[in-house]
Amino acid sequence: METKTFLKIFFISIVIFLASSKNTNSSTISGLELKKIVEIWLENKGKTADVSILEELQYPFCDQSKLLINDISGNYKLIKVNCIGKNPWQFIVRNKIHKKFEKKNKINKKIKVIALKNPKMRGEIISEEDLILISKKKGFKNIYVTNKNDVVGKKLTKSVRPNEGLKYSSLKNDWLIEKNALVTIINNKSFITIKEEGLAMEDANFMEKIRVKNIKSGKIIEGYAKNKKKVILNTKQN
Repeated sequence: METKTFLKIFFISIVIFLASSKNTNSSTISGLELKKIVEIWLENKGKTADVSILEELQYPFCDQSKLLINDISGNYKLIKVNCIGKNPWQFIVRNKIHKKFEKKNKINKKIKVIALKNPKMRGEIISEEDLILISKKKGFKNIYVTNKNDVVGKKLTKSVRPNEGLKYSSLKNDWLIEKNALVTIINNKSFITIKEEGLAMEDANFMEKIRVKNIKSGKIIEGYAKNKKKVILNTKQN
């Protein structure tokens, strides 16, 4: 159905163009010239070009500044050529997509990711001087670090070899309160504030729920991370 519709549009366009050519004394542009223009446009878009335009056809001349070319299919299978010059015209041409080539081209696409120049051990801090760029397949973009600002100053959670793409999972998170950190447990009650020493039992970011151990009583309670040294027992507390 798609092929029949395309052919119908194509042949109607030819009739219109031929009629326009007979009624004008202006110069013309050939199908061969238009084919080359469309092929160059596709190549500039990084796409393979395999279009069929009747080379002997003559269209009213159109300056390239007035020639608009657009992909109307979303996958470069149907290309619309539109002249907005003195003698306007337009037509649609099919571009054959060679799936094997497109698939190979997609697989070969690379991205630059962050790696280390030299090996580093777990717990070491990464500096900007430690970093280099290497190539990886584009499909791994969300696994490997691509921005050095996401790496500099971070600690490693495991040892990493040189020239090996750094993964986000290899970097230690910047927690507001880290596990085993000493904190102050704050409990505001009516007209009195109770403060006791505690030990963080897990990592937490701002206002996340966190389990802490009351050092004096040994009891484990839940609170909320207020800052690096403070855990409050009620989110309504200041």
